[in-house]
Amino acid sequence: MNTPFPPLLVTQAEFDKAASVFTSAYGLDCRPAPADESALAARVRETGCRAVVLGVTPYRRELYDALADQANGQGALLVRFGFGTDSIDKGYAVAKGLTLVNTPVDIQTSVAELTLFLVGAVMRRIACLDATIRGGGFTAVGGRELCGQTALIIGGGKIGLKVSRMLHLGFGVRTLICDSAPESDWLARAGQTRDALREVFGIEAYSQDLDALLPAADLVTIHLPLTPETHGLIGSERLALMKRGSVLVNAGRGGIVDEAALYDALSSGHLDGAASDVFVTEPYVPAAPDKDLRLLPNMVLTPHCGSNTAEANARMAASAVQQAAAFFAGDGHLLHRVPLTS
Repeated sequence: MNTPFPPLLVTQAEFDKAASVFTSAYGLDCRPAPADESALAARVRETGCRAVVLGVTPYRRELYDALADQANGQGALLVRFGFGTDSIDKGYAVAKGLTLVNTPVDIQTSVAELTLFLVGAVMRRIACLDATIRGGGFTAVGGRELCGQTALIIGGGKIGLKVSRMLHLGFGVRTLICDSAPESDWLARAGQTRDALREVFGIEAYSQDLDALLPAADLVTIHLPLTPETHGLIGSERLALMKRGSVLVNAGRGGIVDEAALYDALSSGHLDGAASDVFVTEPYVPAAPDKDLRLLPNMVLTPHCGSNTAEANARMAASAVQQAAAFFAGDGHLLHRVPLTS
């Protein structure tokens, strides 16, 4: 394709998720590329690329060096296909003069829906029942109703609020919200009155004190980024604070939940079940050989696919293309610029 801009490299998995958007991007030459850092850095140098669209693979040095070498004083761009940017070494990126954007368009619907599906899979033992029939059996394992339960949602952002609304309106669940912001700031960010949040979202209480809310919940869902403050947030002590027989679903980031402690809480019967779409190491590696979550019948695992729907992928690809085009054109106003600190 003849364009006035250098190629936009897109890691293969992300390209495949929305190939129709990338191949039809007006004025841009979008090309699939390997996700491996050394191979991607080599492709950057081969093509003279100054912008790359990346998935969740961690990048540390080689890619940033290659992009900086190709910048020629015009800058280089990292586009995170999705919301979280913990896979980016921000300190090194800023040292190399790179710009970082993400694509936090409407992924909350996809992530919230998966959260509810995981809740249902745990509470109605869907994975176990499916495995029973595939194994030639037909013995039903009892589950639990969601209606009338109390859910604690950790993280009161767009995804957390969407989950709260779906749980309340769809299943009659009352919800509690825990967030790090003072309640007045959270209400302003949500753009809702306290009464509206109670009526439409079913939110009965808000607190910054996680330990105070955990014992009240039958179900806990997590919707937080991974930061120094959230790393290890749910460990053995907080799992012990949860109701015996309660359920935990992590749709936020790996590293927020101590996976070895979660194994112990599930295998002991303290938690009735759990599900996770995210893990400390991806692909999943057990915290210890004798604490493999995959071996537990009351654990449901999915491979970090919360936003991986055709609809969300198309929106994220469009955002990536639009921001790359603006960057190449010298437009300093990038819609979803992520601050970089050294």
